[in-house]
Amino acid sequence: MNLARLDMRQTYAAIQMTSNRPVLEMRQGRADLSITQGKAEMTQQTTAGTLEIDSSVARSESNLKGAFELGHYLAQKGEQGAREAAMNIARDGDRLMRIENGNPIPSIAAEKVNDPYPIVEMGYMPKSLDRVKLTYTPADVKIEWNVTPPQIDVSLTPTDISFTPWTTEISLRQEASLEMWPVGGMYDETR
Repeated sequence: MNLARLDMRQTYAAIQMTSNRPVLEMRQGRADLSITQGKAEMTQQTTAGTLEIDSSVARSESNLKGAFELGHYLAQKGEQGAREAAMNIARDGDRLMRIENGNPIPSIAAEKVNDPYPIVEMGYMPKSLDRVKLTYTPADVKIEWNVTPPQIDVSLTPTDISFTPWTTEISLRQEASLEMWPVGGMYDETR
């Protein structure tokens, strides 16, 4: 038995999506940097050091005396020699005045002829290093700096930014459809 039925053909709808990614572009030129700085100035003040050498004691011991000191020394020696000579003459005169105690002339002559032997000693001139006095004052150095601070200039190039936003396009690629037709029975088209 041929019963009627309904055949259907369905096509689903299809959508299409096309997306474009966002694009960000940045361009920036170089920055210009300039640094200028003046010269640094240095000032230096120096007080010279001094070295004082006092060798008067060593020179005196070495018979290297100045004219004034040598004159004073010889005057003292002359006065001392004159006193000793006057004393010796007075003593000899006193002995000669007492001639009644015996003849003093041979003993006076023997004293004048028989001088003691000279004594020889070895020594160093000056006798020691402490005879020369050294006084040293070190130099005084003062250094001052006058520094000019640097001047720094920066010139920036502005940034060029371009942006393409995200885009999405939606379209219908295939429309939905539904077809129905009767089959069988009196509707059979195949007969």
